[in-house]
This record gives sequence, structure tokens and C-alpha cells, in this order.
Amino acid sequence: MDETRKKIIIQEINSWKESHMIPEQYCNYLLALYCQGELPPAYSNKTGSDKKDILSGLIMGAFFVFIVFLNYFTEIPIRMQIVVTTISIIIFGFLVRRFINKKIVFQLTLIGMALLMLLFTVKLTELIAPGRESILNTCLFIHCGLWILIGKKLKLLYFSISGCLGVIITLYFLLI
Repeated sequence: MDETRKKIIIQEINSWKESHMIPEQYCNYLLALYCQGELPPAYSNKTGSDKKDILSGLIMGAFFVFIVFLNYFTEIPIRMQIVVTTISIIIFGFLVRRFINKKIVFQLTLIGMALLMLLFTVKLTELIAPGRESILNTCLFIHCGLWILIGKKLKLLYFSISGCLGVIITLYFLLI
């Protein structure tokens, strides 16, 4: 087979593998077939993509830390905190959709969004029903249940564990 043609086919298979068009096992089989058992040449766009993923993760982490700092260490009114948290949840929601095929960045974005939703719920409960712990506990149980469901649906063990631990801790403080 012509060398340039073989190179093009290998690049296509690598792009299929990265975009999950066909299962990874099939891509590995095809790569082994076209590379005749040798290691395929490195996919050139991968390093640029990894650098963008790392930069995106750092920016999201800094944004999350900024929102938490703004909510807990400044004296802005609670309504303003809720508005800022709502806007950040929407931003994280768009980022979750954007990074759905990027494993690490998607998971970081999902964690950030879940924690911001928890922060939003606690702040909103403080505003609507101050001092009513039963409403706060109900909201916490709902969040923990959602985390367990997300963990099972997306096969993310740490979400399921976090949800279960949240239920246990909430029950502990409810019964004591």
C-alpha cells in the first residue's frame, strides 16, 4: 500500500478513536492492522488538545475558587450571592456540554457544577426559609440522591460515594 495513503488512513482511525465514532477496541484493531503490528505514529494534534484541556481545567478551577471566595469571604448581600452563583452554574452547564468528550475536563466541570448547585441551594434555603433546618435537610437529601443517580448513569464512582456519604452525614446531624 502507498505510504501516504496508509498515513491518511491511520490519521482517520485516530480521529475516529478520539471522537468515539467507533469503539476503541475496533480502532486499536484497525491501527494494529494498518501499522502491521508496530506502534502507530503519534497523533500530532493530541498534545495541543491536551494543553488546551489543562488550560481549560485551570481556568475553571480558578473561576470556581473565585465564586466560593465571593460567596463565603466577602460581605455582599445574599441575593447578589445567589445571582452570581446562578450565573456561574449556567456557565458551568455550558462547559459541561462543551467538554462532554474530554474525560478529565468534563469530570472537573461536572464536579464544579454539582458543588455550585449545592452552594446555590443552601444560599436559597437561607434566603427563603431562614432557620428551618427541615427544608435544608430535604434539599440536601435531594442533592445526594441526584449525585447517586449521576454516579450510576455516568459510571462515576466518586459521585455515588459522595451522594451516599452526604446522606449518611445528613442523617447523622438530623438524628443528633
